[in-house]
Amino acid sequence: MSWSAAARPRQILPQLSLPYRVTALLVLLALAIVTGQPRSAEAKPVAASIVIDAETGEVLSRSNADTVTYPASLTKMMTLYMLFDAIDAGKVKITDKIKFSANAAGEPATNLASKPGQTIDVETAILALVIRSANDVATAVGEHLAGSEREFARQMTAKAHALGMKNTTFRNAHGLPNSSQRTTARDMAVLGVALLRDHPDYYGYFSRTKFSYRGVTYATHNRVLRKLNGADGMKTGYIRASGFNLVTSAYRDGRRLVGVVLGGNSAASRDKKMVDLMTKAFKIRKGNGEVLVAKAPGSAVPAKAIALAAAEPGTSAADDTPVASTAKYDDSRAVAALLPVVKPVTQADLDDLDTATTLAAMSSVALAPASGARIDEQSVANVWDGSNRIFGVQVGAYSKYSPAQKAAQKAAAAVPDILADARIVIDQSKTGNGGSLYRSRVFGLTKEAAEDACIALKKQRTDCLVIQGDSNVAQYLQ
Repeated sequence: MSWSAAARPRQILPQLSLPYRVTALLVLLALAIVTGQPRSAEAKPVAASIVIDAETGEVLSRSNADTVTYPASLTKMMTLYMLFDAIDAGKVKITDKIKFSANAAGEPATNLASKPGQTIDVETAILALVIRSANDVATAVGEHLAGSEREFARQMTAKAHALGMKNTTFRNAHGLPNSSQRTTARDMAVLGVALLRDHPDYYGYFSRTKFSYRGVTYATHNRVLRKLNGADGMKTGYIRASGFNLVTSAYRDGRRLVGVVLGGNSAASRDKKMVDLMTKAFKIRKGNGEVLVAKAPGSAVPAKAIALAAAEPGTSAADDTPVASTAKYDDSRAVAALLPVVKPVTQADLDDLDTATTLAAMSSVALAPASGARIDEQSVANVWDGSNRIFGVQVGAYSKYSPAQKAAQKAAAAVPDILADARIVIDQSKTGNGGSLYRSRVFGLTKEAAEDACIALKKQRTDCLVIQGDSNVAQYLQ
């Protein structure tokens, strides 16, 4: 607690006897230590929105559009804008390789579990930012373009102000928590329009729904692409301080709109808000008189399909580039067919384990060192309540950490409507011969959702076990 925050209680302390005053001060100090943060940090995220006509810049609806809040992973839209600028300027080619530094590889989830020294081509990096919202890739891009993430953030802020985003400041390339990294719904709309106007040849990347990197296929978190008629891109984001954020662009009946929703209570409620706002806005022919500083003449056309030049084999231009959605929801778009059959460790390894420990509720979680599971702040679809969302699924057991992590990631990609926003937990235990066994698990589900996920996975010939974690697991995942 800051001294200014503690000033108010002093007004009543002189009325108390000395022992009570000392006790009261100790209680206040204890509260400050326990919470570890000022009370203001616990405030509910700002709820804000705006919808604009991209061609004319007219504001069709808005709410708290100029209230300052946190961009979360919407930050990566600016990272992409800067990367597109560099490509157009000839400073970077789509097939160039970007190296992960130790700093970049150390970024927490959502990430690609990269290691220092590994590389990623520019085009796959674009897809990783759009689809996976990979923090390690964002930092690597920033370092590649500017030499350091700090310098890149300075350049991002300068570009934002040049575009008219007057209330935006960037401190990193990914959007993970930083109290100085701020924006508004209006500024995010300006950025969305700027991407359409200045980089129309690359906008098609925002329509893509999956990509592959180092043998793992990742699916999009952006379900509005399937829920909103005409939606064909942009970006999701989440940190606790911001709530659930989303920028959406949609083309319908010769018009292109850009919508921004910030501060949603959950991914589902945020998505519903966006669908409602955009559906109503498409019925409005005239705005409220306001005109956004940015506009994108000529943007009222369908998104251009992009033929991938450098992505891994198996991800073709035709397999996941969505035609603008014409249905509220289309389950056929799920990428379930991507999941191969999981190959567990040998039966001898399994025989060394305590069967009750394998099948019963988890009593503890021991994470693998170095590359252990990390909390996914960007894509969590449900705020944990610690009660009914302590169920999960187990999709394999492995003698090494890496294949266990990949199996969980592939399961999440295979059943995206259920697992894409859950949390990966790798449970490590010792075998009787002194080795280790890593169980590949995805947590953060209700019992019903876990059962549904297993049914879907088993239909794809993948072994799956519904498991329940105790309060320790819930605390870890929160």
